[in-house]
Amino acid sequence: MFGRLQLYIVAGIFLFGALTAFYYSWRSGIEREALLEYNQNQLEQNIRDKEEMRKQLQTIDTVQKEIDAHNAAEKKKLREQLDSISNDLNSKEVKAAEKEASQVLKDTVNKLRGAVK
Repeated sequence: MFGRLQLYIVAGIFLFGALTAFYYSWRSGIEREALLEYNQNQLEQNIRDKEEMRKQLQTIDTVQKEIDAHNAAEKKKLREQLDSISNDLNSKEVKAAEKEASQVLKDTVNKLRGAVK
């Protein structure tokens, strides 16, 4: 009986070790699958975020181009107005009827003419 008891103990220890190894292997597989799923979700979210950022940058670029076009039109309009004023001031009729203007006024007009290029 003593030999049988030792055999049962050794078989029990072996069976316990095998079951423990199987459990930890199964648990490790589940953890690995969960980690892979988490990483996959993170990558997908990263792709969605990059796509959203790309769309926002395109929107910003479009708005910036519209603003640039508007500014160019306004700049052209202002330049035309300044040229018109300058032409009016330099016309023969104005020069014939011209009285001596203040030097400050003349400097201001010249600065305005040079400011918009």
